[in-house]
Amino acid sequence: MIRPELTVKVSLSSYRYRFSRASRLLKPSEFQAVFDARKACRGQWLTVHRATTVVAAEANTGSPVEISEQIVTTDITRRLGLIVAKRLVPTAARRNLIRRILREYFRTSHDAFPAGDWIVRLHESPFPSPARVRKGAVLPTRSQIVSGLRIDLTQVLKRVVNQIRKEGAADGA
Repeated sequence: MIRPELTVKVSLSSYRYRFSRASRLLKPSEFQAVFDARKACRGQWLTVHRATTVVAAEANTGSPVEISEQIVTTDITRRLGLIVAKRLVPTAARRNLIRRILREYFRTSHDAFPAGDWIVRLHESPFPSPARVRKGAVLPTRSQIVSGLRIDLTQVLKRVVNQIRKEGAADGA
């Protein structure tokens, strides 16, 4: 029996911001397809790899997909894969913080990501190494790191969108 005081109401707006299983890259073959597309843009801390929806469809089905099939489908999917290396951020709590920030950005700024598969990879730690910090130096706060990661991802995505526009203009010319 379900007690009425324990039921949770899900609004349409909260459903829209879910990070469902269908929105994630899960298999190594899906990650490899994005890396094989060889389209990446690098920021201060993050590298964003992308693959078009045609490449993504090939990774899912295992066979080449014709462009005409892709145009017919109206399903615009955006999937995200995250790579936060233990070598760069040894503390699990900090790695999870970075993943949470990136997932939240993907969920709330879904339209900033054009259709396709995306991998956001941390290539440099935003947390300074204790061995490299000078005595008496001021360390960045958690909120500064969070806002820095968001700004870095926003800037990288703007550059990626500009690259996509240039590719579209070159294909149309």
